[in-house]
Amino acid sequence: MTSSTVQTLLAHRQIEELLVRRGRAADAKDPDAIVAEHVPGSRDEHGIFGGTIEEFAEYLRRNNYRDRRYGLQRHTISNVLADFDSPDSARVESYHWAYHRLVLDSGEYDVDIGGRYLDVCEHLDGRWLLRSRTVVYDWSRASLATGTHPQPPSAGGRMTTDGDTTTDIAAAVAELVAKQQITELLYRRARAGDRRDVDLALSCYHPGATENHEGFDGTAAGFIRDVSMISPNSTAPVTGLWHFISNVLIELDGDQADVESYHIAVVIREEDGVETQSRIGGRYLDKMEFRDGRWGIAHRDVVFDWSRVDDSGLPYWDLMGLDETKLLRGEFGAGDPLYSHLKVARGS
Repeated sequence: MTSSTVQTLLAHRQIEELLVRRGRAADAKDPDAIVAEHVPGSRDEHGIFGGTIEEFAEYLRRNNYRDRRYGLQRHTISNVLADFDSPDSARVESYHWAYHRLVLDSGEYDVDIGGRYLDVCEHLDGRWLLRSRTVVYDWSRASLATGTHPQPPSAGGRMTTDGDTTTDIAAAVAELVAKQQITELLYRRARAGDRRDVDLALSCYHPGATENHEGFDGTAAGFIRDVSMISPNSTAPVTGLWHFISNVLIELDGDQADVESYHIAVVIREEDGVETQSRIGGRYLDKMEFRDGRWGIAHRDVVFDWSRVDDSGLPYWDLMGLDETKLLRGEFGAGDPLYSHLKVARGS
């Protein structure tokens, strides 16, 4: 792997983290942290506002962030594509799914907005920053809320950001490898839950790891084997699970890492002939350690930010008149298409 390839990979990873930090600053309602991810005087065309980032931050401080109608918000970032004009400049498209809780006189609403950020990013003084941002709105949906959650705290102190980018190739490669391994670990843990694979779930933790999850506070093994929805002992009428993982931020410190990741979980239940779909938005706060040649979770806190429950409604394939028998459908266990795919890929 050449030096230029490593630097491009490292730059792409750092740009992804920049976008996630920018989203996290918005979710914290922290104008100073928002400005910290931009080049001074950079442009922000946000639909509701157009101007410099400093002007936009002041607009948010005086309006949205003081308006009690605007409750909790969470921005999930994915599909990041970067085209490099030079080693220090990139044009970036990323997808976002923004969740907002609005508290109006007519009731509380869950609002989902799907869109894209069209960003120009620059590498200045050892770190990537946003030079300009244009927000594209692709779709949205507002529904009466099915539950309540507390108002988020007001903007706090300024959030920390990454330090200078290393130019040492060996250190850059080590950082990339560690962050990639940790990211894939998060994905495997989600896969384990969605496929109801207890052994795979346990393999994501170190022996003696602990977990705080849905009121359970004890060993991760105890939660997975005895309490969770994938436990062989579970009697929950759950017929499907789907976890979307994004916004992965990793702070490395030698053989330890503090990791925050966002998740959107879909839980499908069928009880007394009635099917419901729950959507849960939250975060995983993981303490990870490198032991015995692998990264594993030493402790996990699961944070629940928002949720709603709806009846299952009309499936997309029914709406479009598709033949469901011709569609590959997900399921728990070895019958899921994943396992035959892996066998083919591995030539077994």
